[in-house]
Amino acid sequence: MLFVVIILMIIGLIGSFIPGIPGNGLIFLSTLGYGMFTRFEKISVSWIIFFAVLTILAFIFDYVSSMLGAKKFGATKPGIIGGILGGFIGFLMLNILGLLIGQFLGTCIGEWSYGKELKDSMKSGVGTIVGYILGVVVNTTIGLTIIGIFLIKVLR
Repeated sequence: MLFVVIILMIIGLIGSFIPGIPGNGLIFLSTLGYGMFTRFEKISVSWIIFFAVLTILAFIFDYVSSMLGAKKFGATKPGIIGGILGGFIGFLMLNILGLLIGQFLGTCIGEWSYGKELKDSMKSGVGTIVGYILGVVVNTTIGLTIIGIFLIKVLR
């Protein structure tokens, strides 16, 4: 059982980088499933609740970081929508690198079509990337924290 949980956690950690793969949600569900399967012998309900809080914070931060990054650098609604679409299309074409390039180009195109100058459009594109990277860093940190605590509790 522990082997399956660890595999799911690794997939969840990869999901911190790649959209479409569940990230911290999968890590949390893995800990919850293990706790329920073992009747919370090694990992207590209190720790599961703590992991749930961290997971909720990760979801909130993930959503807010991209929006704030884009807004902080002057993005408008068309730029944000362009970044989302560009990121999705870029990811399908070139994986992670495509995601970054797609977000940047999508935001720039969205801003430019809204009437912004190219320089300002590119500034918004940079903001989208900064927000995404900040979100990845926070999500990875939270995921590693949950995994680390879980392993310490279960393996001792």
